Amino acid sequence: MSAPFHIENAAGVAHIRLNRPDNLNAMSRDFWSELPRIVRDISDSGSARCIVLSSTGRHFCSGMDLSVFSTNAQLAADSKTDPHIENE
Repeated sequence: MSAPFHIENAAGVAHIRLNRPDNLNAMSRDFWSELPRIVRDISDSGSARCIVLSSTGRHFCSGMDLSVFSTNAQLAADSKTDPHIENE
């Protein structure tokens, strides 16, 4: 599987590209863990004044990758240990 994102940061503009064209840029489990980390890193470093989100391939995003639903229990467990996600 390829990395879910390609990131470029120049002249105060961070460009985040969805990078799974063979899977129609479906939102995989990695998508949900990597995107918040990428945005947090850009924000914390102050390296960009804006973020552009685009994609590769013929579709921007086909939606949720169905494989995520087979690992839903793991996602719930991960969210309980992620300090950046508010838990009730």
